Amino acid sequence: MANTVYDVTTWPGATVSPYVDLGAVINQIIADIKVNQTTQTTRPGAVIYIPPGHYDLKTRAVIDVSFLEIKGSGHGFLSEAIRDESSTGSWVETQPGASHVRVVNTDGNKEAFLVQRSGNPSTVGRLNSVVFRDFCIDGVTDSKPYEPGNQKIGISVQSDNDAFRVEGMGFVYLRNALIINGADAPNITNNFMAEVGSCISLTGASQVAKITNNFLISAWAGYSVFAENAEGIAINGNTVLWACNITLNNSNRASITGNKLLSNFPSMVALTGSCSESLISSNHFRRVYGDGTSTRYDDLFGLVHIEGSNNAVTANQFSLNVPTGNVTPSGANPTIILVASGNANFLASNNISANQSVKIVLDASTTATKLLYTAASGQVSAFTTNYSLVATP
Repeated sequence: MANTVYDVTTWPGATVSPYVDLGAVINQIIADIKVNQTTQTTRPGAVIYIPPGHYDLKTRAVIDVSFLEIKGSGHGFLSEAIRDESSTGSWVETQPGASHVRVVNTDGNKEAFLVQRSGNPSTVGRLNSVVFRDFCIDGVTDSKPYEPGNQKIGISVQSDNDAFRVEGMGFVYLRNALIINGADAPNITNNFMAEVGSCISLTGASQVAKITNNFLISAWAGYSVFAENAEGIAINGNTVLWACNITLNNSNRASITGNKLLSNFPSMVALTGSCSESLISSNHFRRVYGDGTSTRYDDLFGLVHIEGSNNAVTANQFSLNVPTGNVTPSGANPTIILVASGNANFLASNNISANQSVKIVLDASTTATKLLYTAASGQVSAFTTNYSLVATP
């Protein structure tokens, strides 16, 4: 059998150095894979290894084969925002390390890695079991200070796909770290995504995605996690810091549990559109003030915002410490949970600690909401009489 393990620094078929243009080398390796794996039953895929080093990616890498693993030897994250706001003359290192890929993109494309196969998935099949692991994708900004929206995308998956894995990766200074469209059972775990516009976006539709054990930090211009039309997504055990925003739109039976959430902006978890039968449980929500101002939502939107029915918000800790003069709109009591629409939503055994008066709000269209030991009677602001309350003593 032909070679199935490729080292980008030693593969003899490359016509350019991987340090000069890693994307071009990866594209040449994928072309070699296709030459050597030609039938339906002889396509085991391959491994492309990126050893520790600094690599420029000038040409977008296009992955259109299944069972491909692109891996390095460490995510090598370094905070470029702190670097660019500091005097670094005495620093030991000023670039990310390990397997460090700098997205230069002189080819005019915005993606570092585009995963896409031509043809209708019903005809050619889905892309299966592609893996990205253990390297850093850095959307370098040509020595400019960090600007969310520099248009660069780390990984964009645009073909229907199954069993993809993104593990142990580092992402920094990108408009979007990771976009997966049409995902079936992706596993996104143990990644470090920071100083990006948006961290994780599941677009189109997805089912049974797992987003676990990640650091998602400073998604200033977009979302920590965004998913639309998602079925059964699990968002568990993540640490989500600064501009924390997990938004699920028209998604059902989600599990958002055991996350550490810290934000200087309102809206930390939002179920929008029509979301049903989702569980938000055992998370720690901490809302503070400082380092930027939200232009999206005010403090009436809710740290948790619910549109839909039969959702459960249970056993969460809410901690709010914001100067009263910095609440928007001025003079308002911040909303901890807003049930904006839906029937039979269930809020139970949540604990609230705040430096000012706060509210649990039920909008007028809501029906049959149950609030059990979630708020004192004076903290409930209901624009409907169709609810049940057992107040926290």
